[in-house]
Amino acid sequence: MDIAKQIIDQRVNKILEENAELFTDCDVEKKRSKAFLLLGVAAYLDIDIAEAAQYMTDGGNDGGFDAAYIVEAQDSQLNVVLFQSKYVRDLNKDSNFPANAIEKAVNTIKCVFDPKANIELNHRSKEKVQEIRSFILDGQIPYVTFVMLNNGLQWNQDGQNHIDNAFIGQNQVAFEHYCHSDIVRYIDKSKNIDTQLKLSGKAIQENFNFKRVILGRIPVMQIYNLMEEFGDSLLEKNIRRYLGKNSVNEGIVKTLLDEEKRQNFFFYNNGATMICEKFSFNALQEQNWIVKINKLQIINGGQTCKIIHQTIRDNPDLDYSQVYVLIRLYEVSDDENIIQDITYATNSQNPVDFRDLKSNDDKQRLLEYNARDLGYAYKRKRDNQTSTDVIPSTVAAEAVLAVWRECPHLAKYKKGEFFDKYYALIFTEDLNASQMIIAVLIFRYCDNQRKKISTDPGIQAQRPYSQYFLAYMIGKMLLDHYDIGITKLTHSNFADIKAYYEDNKDGLYEKAQSHLVQILVDYFNEPLVEIDGRTMAAVFRRFDIMERYLKNTAWWSAPMRSE
Repeated sequence: MDIAKQIIDQRVNKILEENAELFTDCDVEKKRSKAFLLLGVAAYLDIDIAEAAQYMTDGGNDGGFDAAYIVEAQDSQLNVVLFQSKYVRDLNKDSNFPANAIEKAVNTIKCVFDPKANIELNHRSKEKVQEIRSFILDGQIPYVTFVMLNNGLQWNQDGQNHIDNAFIGQNQVAFEHYCHSDIVRYIDKSKNIDTQLKLSGKAIQENFNFKRVILGRIPVMQIYNLMEEFGDSLLEKNIRRYLGKNSVNEGIVKTLLDEEKRQNFFFYNNGATMICEKFSFNALQEQNWIVKINKLQIINGGQTCKIIHQTIRDNPDLDYSQVYVLIRLYEVSDDENIIQDITYATNSQNPVDFRDLKSNDDKQRLLEYNARDLGYAYKRKRDNQTSTDVIPSTVAAEAVLAVWRECPHLAKYKKGEFFDKYYALIFTEDLNASQMIIAVLIFRYCDNQRKKISTDPGIQAQRPYSQYFLAYMIGKMLLDHYDIGITKLTHSNFADIKAYYEDNKDGLYEKAQSHLVQILVDYFNEPLVEIDGRTMAAVFRRFDIMERYLKNTAWWSAPMRSE
């Protein structure tokens, strides 16, 4: 029996044990399948289980996808990652991902990303599709990665034919297989990588400030072999999140596939920046050094390396023997500050995820200590935690931005910028764990309510999209009840405020929801049942609801305090 399958099966059991509230289905096998999906989504996106739970859509009429991750990028680009999951209980079987599931995924893409196409969906899938289509109607160009997740083998040739027949030559769609072995590699990514690189031609080695660096070139086939052997373990310290195809990545692919341009890849690409604890080579040799490396990590150029690996894997018959890439290899021992500085300095492009880079910031450490004193576990770094009963820094940032910083319209789609562009706004000097925890409690409650179906058509029309705004409104009502500003919410009154919130959260939510419906009726000047989901989703991405209503002191004082 494949030991990787056993490891994943144990993880699935642990997720079920620690997060019983997420699994309401009576069917044991369906619970196991959902737990595997959660684990796979968290590993692929490099997020916590608690965050991954937000993206689930699985169930009847899910539209052919079990989870969806949507994030805005630059240049009118929308990155969408869809997941389809198959978990085989018999760990002795090695089944291919079903070809008919690939065919269904192909049809899903054709329907979901065509705003005029009709598709039967459950309410969670419908919410995601309406969001995607609202972006498309606003002029955003979607780049789609469909991740086929299983504890078996990749799809067979019949499955590949479905993909090729539909999308060959299409630069907006990529299919990717992600299996139990990939998840294990992710879980075990902290393992030291000791390897060697063979440089081509002459290279430069310099010593300065008690540090060493090599600048040289290596064949792209070495990048392929590194990624094939070590996978994402090489990218643990890389702060760029890889989300499949986009306009930049597609340029790399086109260069590698073009027979003439391929030879000049070295000049077109910025290459990869790597760090290690120690490197050694034969300095008496003039060129073609073989460099032995301890604890290798790629800190910049992770997308380039992933694309090189994927392109060569998909096109193995092309000649890559004269295709090279620039590398910079720094020997920095284990000086975390230097590593972070180099990582930050060499990652100047977007999109980036700075969570790990900021994890050692004094503010993050203080929040961790402060939260622990209040009985909560705050995770400033990503780990392989299987429980949702913790507060990841990403969820904290999302909640604080929506609830206390008056930016619910940004909190949902700007996740990649929480620890960069919006870091100073979210994690202010006076933010304490009491404020952070209350924000998270409010946000999680509102997000759970979002998943419930209302029998009132007006309420249901806005519910799938409004949780961030409702969280903001409840936070404001909470402060109004105590007649304090946010800076006065501290450890001294935390227990009292938390107890009041827990006792009254249902009423606070109903009140906020009722007034939000009134706002939307006034905003659209027609019943909400007449508003299609794409238009409703678009409203909650804009700031005018905030400015026109929720920040309006006169409006807030009258209807919200009159009851």
